[in-house]
Amino acid sequence: MTVSIYLAIPLMLVLGLVQTAVLPHFPIFGTTPQLTFLVALAWGLLYGVEEGAVWAFFAGIFTDLFSITPMGVSSLAFMVGITAVIWATQALPASRVLLPLALAGLATIISFIIELVLLRLFGTITDFQSIMVLPNLLLVHVLATLPIYWLLYIAKQVTQPRRVRL
Repeated sequence: MTVSIYLAIPLMLVLGLVQTAVLPHFPIFGTTPQLTFLVALAWGLLYGVEEGAVWAFFAGIFTDLFSITPMGVSSLAFMVGITAVIWATQALPASRVLLPLALAGLATIISFIIELVLLRLFGTITDFQSIMVLPNLLLVHVLATLPIYWLLYIAKQVTQPRRVRL
């Protein structure tokens, strides 16, 4: 674990506020992207399973903090979804374009279904009608993944230059 935890907490706090206070006023295809989820996924793809799980935990905590869902539901759903797809990257060829798109879609489906089941178990929702939002959310997440992933990738390249060997 690097010092990224000190970056994750304030960044997820700000993204959680933007996600709940600003983005609902500007829906895309009838839904709003989960910025905290997408940033945690991109971070995990760049830095590995351990850091991805930590970022997913804080993404879920701040998502739950600013919404009406029971505390920990989004954290568990985000951690399972992001960890599952990051583990899957070990068996897939490396790609900086197609792989993040496919994994964003898969992680969105996994975390959305887990969150729906948990919300139903806790009695927060009475039926699974909100699954109708999944196709639009999937499209928005797939489209928003590459800009976020590449922004974090460029930041990583700038802040952690490669070693020169003689």
